[in-house]
Amino acid sequence: MGKRPLNRRDLRAEAEAAEARGIPLGPSRPSRARSEASALRPKPAAAPRMKVVWAVCDLGGRTVATFEYAEKAVAEAKIADLKARGKGNHFLRSVKEPITQTGTSSPD
Repeated sequence: MGKRPLNRRDLRAEAEAAEARGIPLGPSRPSRARSEASALRPKPAAAPRMKVVWAVCDLGGRTVATFEYAEKAVAEAKIADLKARGKGNHFLRSVKEPITQTGTSSPD
């Protein structure tokens, strides 16, 4: 069987009695000062903004063409066209890719 749980009041009374007699209760630990280097962590790099696009893929998972998210019908038409031309089976999946900044002017 396991040990009987200790009563916190009994433990406290024993500790106070030992303290009154001048008996040290346990090893005193010196408080450690926090080092400044460990307190400062580098800020994680901001992840690029992502957008969702439709990717037409072959059965091997390789992307054949990509279309904007709003152009799902065009992507499905591309799959039908590839199948009609005998290029094998293809499927459509959504893929996240980073947004590229095009045509931005520099603030002068």
